[in-house]
Amino acid sequence: MKRHLHLLITTLLLTASAVCFAQSETNTKSPSKAMAKNSVAQAIIERSRQGWEAYKKHDVAGMKAVTGNDYGSYSPAGYSNLKEDIAGIDKLNIESYSIDDPTVTMATKDVAILRYKCNLKGSQQGKKFKPSYVTEVWVDRSGKWMIVSYQETII
Repeated sequence: MKRHLHLLITTLLLTASAVCFAQSETNTKSPSKAMAKNSVAQAIIERSRQGWEAYKKHDVAGMKAVTGNDYGSYSPAGYSNLKEDIAGIDKLNIESYSIDDPTVTMATKDVAILRYKCNLKGSQQGKKFKPSYVTEVWVDRSGKWMIVSYQETII
């Protein structure tokens, strides 16, 4: 009986220690790491805005500046890559867009996933846009965040 009591007390103490340690680890995370993650998130959201502005203005150089060579997009219009987007830019009319409630998740230190709701106004090949949820994958390439994947789901 004493042995079982000792085992129970030891188990409880170890569990309590682990919980206390986990809580202290959570509470003592470096503010600079949180700020760094936040600044990376802001940089990625800003790069996404730059991409939207480039598409809106039909600015091919601006499109290339934020887009990786291996970029692929899935939208209601179907699959496209950067070359196809550039070739069809005259059929795209963006009046306005929004990046609502953006969330950035760091998959690795060099890969980020940006998710947001987009209220896009305008049309593509004469078809009006509808609000959608967007997921973008961004990769840090030599210190520059580049979009490599874009996917939208109509709401």
